Amino acid sequence: MEAVAHKPGHLTMGFLGLAAALSAVSLVAVNDRPADSGYALVCLVPLVVGVFSFLACTRPLVTLLLALIFITSPIRLALSLTQSATVSAFLLGACVVGFGARSGWRSLLRDSILRDPTLRDPMIAPIGIFAAYGIASAAYGLWLGNPLSYIMGDCFQALEFAAVYFLVAQLLASEADVRLLLRSLLISMLIMVGAQLALFVLGPAAGSLLPSWVGGSAAEELVRTIDIDATILFTVLINLYPLARSRRQRYWIWAALIPTVANIALSLSRGLWVCTLVAGIASLVLQGGKTRARLLRASAYVGICVVLLAAGWKIGSGGGDSLMDVFQERIFHGVDQIEEGFAGTESMATRRFLEMAIVEPQVLDRPWFGHGLGASYIIAGFAVLDAGTTGLIDHHFMHNLYLATAFRMGLVGLALLLWVLTRYFRQILKAYKKMPPDFRKAIVAGLLASIVGQLFLSITEPTLVDHPTCALIAAAMAVSFRLVRTPQPNNPRMDLSHGV
Repeated sequence: MEAVAHKPGHLTMGFLGLAAALSAVSLVAVNDRPADSGYALVCLVPLVVGVFSFLACTRPLVTLLLALIFITSPIRLALSLTQSATVSAFLLGACVVGFGARSGWRSLLRDSILRDPTLRDPMIAPIGIFAAYGIASAAYGLWLGNPLSYIMGDCFQALEFAAVYFLVAQLLASEADVRLLLRSLLISMLIMVGAQLALFVLGPAAGSLLPSWVGGSAAEELVRTIDIDATILFTVLINLYPLARSRRQRYWIWAALIPTVANIALSLSRGLWVCTLVAGIASLVLQGGKTRARLLRASAYVGICVVLLAAGWKIGSGGGDSLMDVFQERIFHGVDQIEEGFAGTESMATRRFLEMAIVEPQVLDRPWFGHGLGASYIIAGFAVLDAGTTGLIDHHFMHNLYLATAFRMGLVGLALLLWVLTRYFRQILKAYKKMPPDFRKAIVAGLLASIVGQLFLSITEPTLVDHPTCALIAAAMAVSFRLVRTPQPNNPRMDLSHGV
């Protein structure tokens, strides 16, 4: 959509000032040292208002890129989840205000009505309905007396997902904008991968920026490079590889693939491993002919390299264990967890099964609209990390996205979520089949396959609508539609270095 240049009215400027003031108060939470005096707050507010106003007056696409780069970059490793969400809300809020001030909501509505139906994004309405229901569920949770902090956190994640999708769908007005967004995200995710690998090399000296794992006969502490975004990056790169026509292109793709695969392997997360495997299988299903054969061959190369490296990499002061032993221990431990869970064992290892046993009956207590956003459930403290007690505690986090949605938003909310996902896959697959076999189709295949992997991962980790991954998934969904609906270039097999 072309932006309409005009001067914002008094109402827009008033909304801008109100949003700036609210964002200024929110940004105080980002500082590790709370403002303990009125003077400090007075000094901070003008600075925050000035930054917000500058961002709102900047081209909205630039502000959106800043938000997505922040969400996928190593900067958030030094922040808590609340601080990261506050900065994300600050940037996305400035982008929304800037978009409204530059384009005007009336012109947006008029354009959406008059525009060719074939050019409309089919997901704007479903995602908007889901976000509106999320706001209603937050109000319902507030009426039920759920903790305000939990309500705000749950509601923000639904709104963040919707806002990112809307902004990406509206602000990518040309092929150049799409390339800019893809380059920015890929580079930012690669920097995150490299930063985590550097922290892994530092080991315990890296501090608490990354989680760690201790196990094996050597009892060696290993830093875990857990980066959910790396699975999306891997899937896009592996789908691009079959289209590499020159040695230079293949070199650059492998230069990005190797650290990405290492990051996923060293996460020691069985969920990320399964997510990557499912995304790879989905890629093979989406691709066809020679492209599928090349993709399968590249995947085999990656697998062989990982096995050889893991078998030869010795850890521990005695050098008795290899990284492959660590992988095997993690896999066998996962099998034991499943067996103990089905057997009804109550322990930290079976906490996901405990959640299902505890929460499922509560879903039936309020089946239609749930317990409202922000709702908690009672679980034994021994099943929660850093609970500080073995007694019963109120706990909010839930590993299974679909169970959490049914618990808090009811079967109506779960049905809306499944409707959004079903509509997305139906629409994108229909358009995907009509695309010529060029780099854009490969990117769409990578994004689509990565989302399939995230759906499986959300059974054990609610990434789909969980900050910060929800923003990247929403961007991936919007970009995939933008790619299938943008007019094809004159040369459909254009050089990947110019396309990405």
